[in-house]
Amino acid sequence: MTNQPPKILITAAGGKVGQHVVTQLSKHGVTARAGFHTQEKASALQQTGIEGVVLDFENLETIAAAFEGIDTLFLVTPGSPYASRQEERLLAEAKRVGVNRVVKLSGKIAEHHNVGFSVWNREAERQIKESGIPYTILRGNFFMQNLFGSAAQIKQGAFTMGPAAKKIAWLDARDVAAVAIAALTEPGHSGQTYDLNGPELLDGHAQAAVFSSVLGRPIKYLDVSATDFIESLKKFGMPDWLVEAFAVSAADSEIPGDQSSAMVERILRRKPSSLAQFVGDYRSIFNP
Repeated sequence: MTNQPPKILITAAGGKVGQHVVTQLSKHGVTARAGFHTQEKASALQQTGIEGVVLDFENLETIAAAFEGIDTLFLVTPGSPYASRQEERLLAEAKRVGVNRVVKLSGKIAEHHNVGFSVWNREAERQIKESGIPYTILRGNFFMQNLFGSAAQIKQGAFTMGPAAKKIAWLDARDVAAVAIAALTEPGHSGQTYDLNGPELLDGHAQAAVFSSVLGRPIKYLDVSATDFIESLKKFGMPDWLVEAFAVSAADSEIPGDQSSAMVERILRRKPSSLAQFVGDYRSIFNP
């Protein structure tokens, strides 16, 4: 009997991490299927060697079609009050078709939080562990790609991501994708929960200094209170449940959990990308 390569399903394939999982898997020649919200995005993969399909977490027909022939799952559900129901549905289908490995993208968990992202992540991890399917959980820190949302401000020379004193080990989603691929395709990761972080703990002013150095022009960090930051989110029309989740997170002076980059280094056998590397790679997005 020959060992067949895994057939991997990537959910949320257009997301910050999923898109890089797709790109990196296509370079490795791995057999995979990528689930998108629209047919337009699914069809765009035709030249990559990865099969693109429509996968609507609320549509059982698209779920069944996406899981056909799958034995390995990269599971990403959006951080929302609906995540638990959606994940339960996806895991049930995974069990039905005989999936034997799940890699779940989770996030940092603050044990003292009773609403918001920590609660959703905690419930998602519980469901994974109780599913009976061999799993690996990836707890990602703040993704550097979130800074794309501040690109317009950075082009003008100043930006904010909340209180300046809060230190964050910014993590490149491309590194998370590389860790995910290792967990999806290599032995030795079953039953593990990995805290993933970037190589530097940076407060707001240190982040601005990196942008200034790489872009060659002065960039300032605007120090705002957590309350003012949340008020600014409301002005963008963000739904109340998401504003509440960000408010709980912003109120913490520190990111919960391990902030060391050791786990990323151990799995990838290299240091994770620095913020300077990230800004350099995407300087065209941040420059006028």
